[in-house]
Amino acid sequence: MNFTPVPNPTASYWLSEPHELADFCSAATVPEQVDIAIIGTGLAGVATAYHILKSSDAKQKRPSVALIEARGACSGATARNGGHIKVKLETLRDWYEQHGPAAAAALVSWSEAQRRCLQQISEDEGIDCELQVRRSYDIFFDKEHAAGLKEWLSARRKEGVDWLKDMQWVEGPHIERVTGVKGAVAAFSSPAVSLWPYKFVTGLLEKVMELGATLYTNTPVKSVQSSTSQSSPAVLSTSKGDVRAAKVVYASNAYVAGLVPQYRRVIVPFVGQNSRIVPSRATLEQAPTLATTYNFHHDAAWVDYLNPRPDGAVIHGGGGRSFRKDRNDRSGAWFNSVDDSRLISDRVAEDFRVFDQQHFYGWQNGEAKVGSTWTGVMGVTKDGLPHAGRVPGTDNEWILAGFNGGGMLLIPTMTKGIAEMVLDGKDLEDTNIPPLFKTTDSRLSNIFTDVSD
Repeated sequence: MNFTPVPNPTASYWLSEPHELADFCSAATVPEQVDIAIIGTGLAGVATAYHILKSSDAKQKRPSVALIEARGACSGATARNGGHIKVKLETLRDWYEQHGPAAAAALVSWSEAQRRCLQQISEDEGIDCELQVRRSYDIFFDKEHAAGLKEWLSARRKEGVDWLKDMQWVEGPHIERVTGVKGAVAAFSSPAVSLWPYKFVTGLLEKVMELGATLYTNTPVKSVQSSTSQSSPAVLSTSKGDVRAAKVVYASNAYVAGLVPQYRRVIVPFVGQNSRIVPSRATLEQAPTLATTYNFHHDAAWVDYLNPRPDGAVIHGGGGRSFRKDRNDRSGAWFNSVDDSRLISDRVAEDFRVFDQQHFYGWQNGEAKVGSTWTGVMGVTKDGLPHAGRVPGTDNEWILAGFNGGGMLLIPTMTKGIAEMVLDGKDLEDTNIPPLFKTTDSRLSNIFTDVSD
């Protein structure tokens, strides 16, 4: 299995306005040595650098931080996702049933903190990324599926579960008008935030550079020779030379197993497909504005997502039902793959276009078009949880990766905890990061047995 990012990835809409730092290098070669090397410049890597540098007492005390990226700055999953942050009802159920009531409550609190964190940073740093505080609907089209989730939700309300107070089950004769979606049989309303993720991260990257970090894009890390003790540096071999780093942060998500072999078959890369659907001018002038984000549950097996854009277009992603035979299908076209240079299927975006015209008021004769479609690489774990903390068996290396396609809901405040561990030597248990996320030898043994190395 090759874990190296491929050249010429598909063109994501989020990358249609390249930032001036997109292909920036602070020098022709990487520095001979740094205090902290961060591999990856998506939300995980850049936000970690931000918290490390912001929390340093004074400029003269700030550590030297190098951000190293295999392709352009923030050109991976962060710039290829749906651009909204929410928790699906099915996710709430899974947290509750797999980890228990207390852990589910902690995870809901965590997800709420992520939305607030992004909003606060955006406002504090003046980052123009079209961030909006919104609501989101889980839309259900299958009555049996909806009934089962409603029953589970009712049972939790009878238990007095406090974290459901900002969420609501919606049904009744006006469900289509309430949600704006034709064919809906029920819905679940929850808080959400939407934004232009690439603009948020590159805006934050500007601040990180102002705080003294250096940046090396188009600089793949070929290998890492781990340090043998706290007093000896790790050596990163890159396409622009070797750099000796006192500390290393792995923020490369799906690609991490290429540099840290113990994560092979633990964090497995998989490809998703996304698109931008553009309604006609007539539709924009006549149809109601879509004000909420969505997850569309076609049935218990298949779910897609949609994020309305301020310009009237929508970001519509997922599409598993268009290219997978069933839920057990792990075709090499998308699973255990890092190839985002091609589409999984030409059918996906067209299916999204047809769906949107059929289900949104005013779109039925609007001749919506596929503005663009692209793929992105994510990392999945067997237990559905990310890996965070000190890499087992090392003294000076940390990881935050394996976000199971939900990085925006997991990363923002996690990076603050990672920064505390890197700077202050804290254990994960002494940070804000949920203990369930801790990377351990035990979790490293929880592998995908049907995936080859």
